[in-house]
Amino acid sequence: MTAPWTRLHDGWQRFWFAPRSTAPVEVLRIAFGAVATAWMLSLAPIMVPFFGRDGAVPPPDLPALGWTLMTLIQGTPLVWVLWLVGVLGAGALTVGYRSRLAALLVFVVMVSVNRQAPLAFNAGDGLLRVISFCVLLMPVGSAASLDRWRSDPEGLWAFPRRAPWALRLAQIQLSVIYLATVWEKADGVLWRDGSAVSFALRIGDLTRLPAPTFVTDSLVLSELATYGTLAAEAAIGVLVWNRAARPWVLALGVLLHLSIEVTLAVGFFSLGMITLYLAFLPPHRAEQVLRAARDRAGLFRDRRRQRGQKAAGPPETGVADVGGTDVDAEPVPTPRPVREIGVEAGGER
Repeated sequence: MTAPWTRLHDGWQRFWFAPRSTAPVEVLRIAFGAVATAWMLSLAPIMVPFFGRDGAVPPPDLPALGWTLMTLIQGTPLVWVLWLVGVLGAGALTVGYRSRLAALLVFVVMVSVNRQAPLAFNAGDGLLRVISFCVLLMPVGSAASLDRWRSDPEGLWAFPRRAPWALRLAQIQLSVIYLATVWEKADGVLWRDGSAVSFALRIGDLTRLPAPTFVTDSLVLSELATYGTLAAEAAIGVLVWNRAARPWVLALGVLLHLSIEVTLAVGFFSLGMITLYLAFLPPHRAEQVLRAARDRAGLFRDRRRQRGQKAAGPPETGVADVGGTDVDAEPVPTPRPVREIGVEAGGER
């Protein structure tokens, strides 16, 4: 091969398959497991009304090769079994117990619930489903997990090196989400005339924290917010691949999604996007984060132990504190006067 093709081939192999630390995978696994647990718990109030035997959601028209376990369960009470499987799977994924099986269970439950009632969920639910598929393909549980502790306790905090191709899929997914969003928004009238953000902030059903009227009614502020959102999303989608710009655009993205979370009720979308940001965490930084969490947990455990020892009082010394004597201790002989000792030794002097 010529030199350009050789460099392209080497770069391709390095990008997808060059071994690197699995620390970012484990950070993403823990964060996504916690988010998935919260998502599963949030389903509890709607399981019977939506998916029970007499639920409001009719059987969906699935596409070719489409599937959902809801067609096998057919309502209450087995719907609670599926929900419990999802909760236990998400919790197991968080702590890294049977990590691959747990990731599979989370993916299956998310797909089943989303496909059974697509109109009841939004883009955030679909995003979590996509992340669950990426996590399923990753070498989760290789470190900082119960799986590693059970197989190699000494290597619990040693991060093996694996091919990062599944993590790369998550990174590409993040970039595609932003670029596709900008492309779709650019075709919308409200985004082109600069009123989209003001319009969204005035939708009563979506508003979580009402925005001040001077923001929603101001043409200048509305256009700045609308075009600024488009610019920020385009910058994240492109510049996230630049090492120097990556921290800045991801920080901008965090601020963007936190502002959305505060003002609009969009489910788990913002939390899911911020979780997906962890796919870009450098390996050395991810290792520092996990080891810092370990050290912080160790300090917390030591402080609790010290407080427990103080609450229990000083250790027992074998001498009871009742009446000044201990009924179980050996009696201490009373010192005899010197005069008596002298008499026994040879008479009085």
